[in-house]
Amino acid sequence: MACGFGSRRTRCSRRRKTCSSKPNKKHGMSQLGKSPSFKSETRKIKTFIRRRKWQEVFTFMIFLLLSLGFWYLQTLQDEYEIEIVIPVKYKNIPADKVLTGDNPQEVIARVRDRGTVLINYSWLRTFAPLEIDVKALQKAGGRRSTVSRRVIETSISKQLISSTSLLSFEPSSIPIEYNDLLKKTVPVTPDLLVTLEPGFQISDTITVTPSKVKVYAARAMLDTLLVVKTVALKAENLHKTKEFTVGLQPVEGVRYEPEEVKISIPVEEYTEKRLTLPIQCDSVPDNYILRMFPSTVELLFKLPLSRFKEVSEADFEIRIPFHEFEAHREAGELPIRLTKQPERLSNPILTPEKIEFILEQK
Repeated sequence: MACGFGSRRTRCSRRRKTCSSKPNKKHGMSQLGKSPSFKSETRKIKTFIRRRKWQEVFTFMIFLLLSLGFWYLQTLQDEYEIEIVIPVKYKNIPADKVLTGDNPQEVIARVRDRGTVLINYSWLRTFAPLEIDVKALQKAGGRRSTVSRRVIETSISKQLISSTSLLSFEPSSIPIEYNDLLKKTVPVTPDLLVTLEPGFQISDTITVTPSKVKVYAARAMLDTLLVVKTVALKAENLHKTKEFTVGLQPVEGVRYEPEEVKISIPVEEYTEKRLTLPIQCDSVPDNYILRMFPSTVELLFKLPLSRFKEVSEADFEIRIPFHEFEAHREAGELPIRLTKQPERLSNPILTPEKIEFILEQK
């Protein structure tokens, strides 16, 4: 049998069942590496690399880069001048004072040294702020102080290495002006979001210590401040009493003393308890007979586990005035409620919630 590829005739082997006109892909890939065109391209690349001119260019570039490097290193040994920035930090500002005027936030210094040192100052070094202790500078009854040139120069020089020359700096002195603030005491309100683990509840009052803080501000601002809120606090999945230290919400132009408060959230495990309570009526006249159905009710409530044994029927009372029975005489039904119960209980449920009664005259 013969298979045709164009005009060419090819005899197929008897062992083959079919003849395919599609060339073998894998075979084609192997032939690619052996093709004359591929070999010629590879040969061209090798020839290009071996060319003398290309080698000369490559050698020239290497020496050029080395020369630039040596020149740069040599240049860095020369002296230059740059400007560095020193931040200014005002600390210990008295609570009853406020800074006024245009107080500088940075000092710009001009220095001279070798290039290697100046690169360190410019790129790698972080300068510590010039700290100004306002309370120490404040004069009794005065409203103005000045940080002298000598103090600024000493602070900058401490951060420079011995070879660096400090040429100048601006400002050369720092004037500080301040005004008095008025004061009043304001209660603190916690801004809380509390979640508890299952079976636990807040067992007592959440406390803030101190409960009031001193507020310093201008008169117009003080008149509008009635309470101070804490920074928002999320207390999640509590299973025991916990204390948090939180700041107070900042208000522009207002200072607090102290600036933080402690919030205590009492948390305990709670459990259920059932009691049977009698229903009592005050001052039933002698000429009346009062019958209640039922005369006792069941109370279900939750309380802290630590108080389970100490709470009993004596701590509760359901006492209904006689005039309420008179008011509901025709209906013969009356809702009931606890008139006495201890603190730190939750979800008290009376069963039944209403009683029936008969009020008769003798």
